[in-house]
Amino acid sequence: MDDTSNPYSFSTWCRETLVEFTQLNAEKQVFGGFLIAVLLTACVQLIEFTGGLPSVFEHLIYFPLIFAGLLLGPRIGALGGFVTGLMLTPLFFPTELIDQESTLIDWPVRLLMLTLLPLITGLISRSVQQLHHLESKAKKTFQGTALPNHEALLDQINEWSKQNSAPTDALMDIINLRLSNIDKLRNQVGQQKADRIVAELAKQLKEALGQSAEVGQTATNELVGLHANTEHSREELQEKLQQILSQPIVIDGSEFRLDTTAGVLRVKRENAKDKANMVIHDAQQHSYKAAENNQTFSFLDHDNDLVEDHDEPLSKQLLSAIDSENIKLYYQPRLNTNSGYFSVIEAIVRWKDNQRGYLSPEDFKPLIEEASLAKQFTGWMIKTAFNDVTEWMRNDFIVRLSLHITLNDILEPAILNAVAKSLNKTKFPPSSLSLEVSERSLVRISEQSKIYLKKLRSMGVTIIADQFGEGQLTLQSIFVLPVDAIKLSENLVLKATSNSDKKRTLISMIKMARSRGLKTIATGVDNRAKLLLLKHIGCDELQGSILSKPTAKDDIPWARIR
Repeated sequence: MDDTSNPYSFSTWCRETLVEFTQLNAEKQVFGGFLIAVLLTACVQLIEFTGGLPSVFEHLIYFPLIFAGLLLGPRIGALGGFVTGLMLTPLFFPTELIDQESTLIDWPVRLLMLTLLPLITGLISRSVQQLHHLESKAKKTFQGTALPNHEALLDQINEWSKQNSAPTDALMDIINLRLSNIDKLRNQVGQQKADRIVAELAKQLKEALGQSAEVGQTATNELVGLHANTEHSREELQEKLQQILSQPIVIDGSEFRLDTTAGVLRVKRENAKDKANMVIHDAQQHSYKAAENNQTFSFLDHDNDLVEDHDEPLSKQLLSAIDSENIKLYYQPRLNTNSGYFSVIEAIVRWKDNQRGYLSPEDFKPLIEEASLAKQFTGWMIKTAFNDVTEWMRNDFIVRLSLHITLNDILEPAILNAVAKSLNKTKFPPSSLSLEVSERSLVRISEQSKIYLKKLRSMGVTIIADQFGEGQLTLQSIFVLPVDAIKLSENLVLKATSNSDKKRTLISMIKMARSRGLKTIATGVDNRAKLLLLKHIGCDELQGSILSKPTAKDDIPWARIR
């Protein structure tokens, strides 16, 4: 048997020849089919004329014609069969070989069979192919609007990012449109007309972006546009989108308006390779954030890896403050109520302003609202903290570090990846590291981020839900997330010291968390009343100014840390 992996084998030659033949246009295929039919007929004529084979072998001619119908379609198969049948009529045989009586009866039947068999098999093959195409299309379209769905958009991004013909610096825009009032419209005009409204908006967006664009639907209230090789500036794209979104959608003579938020993520096509799901998710998160901030348009240049020193710098104001050491990391110890010693130190960013004194991240948060800046700033914080940890480890200090990594309430997979790399690089024990993630970031955690959290947790890293008690999450919802501890919000603790109902709520919350194996941490402990209350109700760790203020790395009270 021939080896199909051998480029010189007969089977390989047949396969490649067949593939090349099926890629020809219709005219060349018909001409090729005609020549094949003539050749087959000539062989049969030769067999008939010489009497070299029994007549039963004549029927083998049906098999190549059936395969012609299956592979080349009903028209070419039927044409080949018809030509073959004609050439096997009495007109093409020598008179002495013809049995007039049997030939006049047999040849019309043979002609009919030779024509119908490839025609029928070709029609069956085409029907199967069409059904397969419809099934594949249904899997890649959103029900109702028939727009490309999430899976189809992922395939499109992967296809574009792998094209070798595109320049290495080619850019791609992922445009996420959130349709905030589509549910209301659906209740007013019905499902079918609402789908037509969404489909019409997608059509207008695709026409505006051009031929190299694709627009799909990933949820009932969400459209995603992909624009390959974009050359629009931010301002041009914003103007184009706002022009489309400000116009009403006309369906059956009636005008409908969609309340839409546009979030645009711009990424290098080569950087989207094998990361399609991540870039669509990041565009989605960017759009959510724009909606929360009541923005109709938000634009972000983005890279899915942690921004290193050679990437775009932080804002000049932040960078200048870091260089002058006005922004640096301080460390605040956390008391373990069972041992009476400090057990963990939390890295806290402080900005020393000449006029306003020390500022916390909440004070200068507007400067890092953009996701790219927040990611770079968090990356700087992680790098600095692990540099300090390396120095402490050389001096044989016992270190348990806690890092807050959601400055803008978004849990970035790239940041979690950077933490894992830092652990591996510094050989810092994962069991000595805690990561604090805000409650708001856990509410909208992506599957990718959840996977990273679970991986870090399996390594031994403690995951803390920060600012717990602000109403975003309940304990029941925390139990299904990859979380090991909850850090109670300052507001919750403050109310518990002055309100008996809030105190009972806090007590039951701590008891329930402990019953499920969750550690409880309280922050903002700045007076004796809070300290006594939290120790009395069994809070595991306490942090606040009455215990220890944030200190520089050289002033950490190592003697009190166990």
